[in-house]
Amino acid sequence: MDMMMQSPYVIKNTDQLASPSLLVFPEVVQANIAKILTKVKLDKLRPHIKTIKSKPLIQLLIDAGVRKFKCATLKEASLLLEWEELDILLAYPVVGYQLDQFIQLLVKHPQAKLQCLIDDVATASLLHEKAAQYGLSVSVFIDVNLGMGRTGVAIDQLEEFYEEVKAFDHLEIIGFHGYDGHIREIDLGERTKVVKAVFDRFLAVLKRIEEQAHRKLTCVFGGSNTFPIYSQYPFVECSPGTFMLWDWGYHISLPEQNFGFAAVLFTRIISKPSLNHVCLDLGYKAVASENPIAQRFHIPKHENWRPIMQSEEHLVLEVPAAEWENLAVGTEVYVIPYHICPTVAMYPFYRVVAEEGIRSTWEIAARY
Repeated sequence: MDMMMQSPYVIKNTDQLASPSLLVFPEVVQANIAKILTKVKLDKLRPHIKTIKSKPLIQLLIDAGVRKFKCATLKEASLLLEWEELDILLAYPVVGYQLDQFIQLLVKHPQAKLQCLIDDVATASLLHEKAAQYGLSVSVFIDVNLGMGRTGVAIDQLEEFYEEVKAFDHLEIIGFHGYDGHIREIDLGERTKVVKAVFDRFLAVLKRIEEQAHRKLTCVFGGSNTFPIYSQYPFVECSPGTFMLWDWGYHISLPEQNFGFAAVLFTRIISKPSLNHVCLDLGYKAVASENPIAQRFHIPKHENWRPIMQSEEHLVLEVPAAEWENLAVGTEVYVIPYHICPTVAMYPFYRVVAEEGIRSTWEIAARY
């Protein structure tokens, strides 16, 4: 089942399987975990669970020895807090109601190692005030803008920002976090040059801050696209997430990684509406659709099927005439998403496949 492409997907008991369904292959997940641990040392791996969002999949990581995690939502943080021993970084700004709820999680779990990001002095001040009300010390990472322009403090403003927030005695600055998902050079060598040019600037600032602080600070940097580069720095924690399930988008854009496809969509032909056209029950409610229609999914056994229209519940494709004649309504089709993370969030559960059959159901517990 390695790579899940050269041979067809085979599930024997599909008469009880609704379409579309999200399938997961635990053996492939475990192989992907073993592979990442050949690339990143265990104590420097902080997987992002925004991809998997499921207790059984988190447990597979824990079984492999992983204890550090990253997440993007309070629900994902709550899911991780079900294990008392984990080191959890909420890598998302907490503002407004979410700031209050983050504080409440700390109150409810006083022994937990739960941290968040800061990149705004006023918000950091409010977090400090809320923590003071409850007698808490909140561990925080300063978010660094590595050029993506989404969140984070600009590198040339980090020292000034650090000086301002270190005065908040109910905040403990643990270190720095940075994500550079905008870096998409396909060649690893070219990608490395882009990352290093920015990271070297950060390291110069980090050195000055650490000298002033008289201590080392933790660095959590990168994602699926850049972790192979940051893994070469022994002090950096890497936080890829997609490696567990993998998807076609990263298969194309990150050819050096070669993880197996552990999450697959099961769908059926529901109509043959006109000559050379078929319709699958795979609308944009069933697969991530932020990309152009030709870059939303890959159909391994039917690479010459051309998508021409997608709506909420339907996907219409043009197929070669010779194939179309032999296709029956009800034909089962297996599809690899281009972007697995938002695709997972569309489903309430995974259907777990083992020994060519559906063996159980795993809840996707933190979908929003």
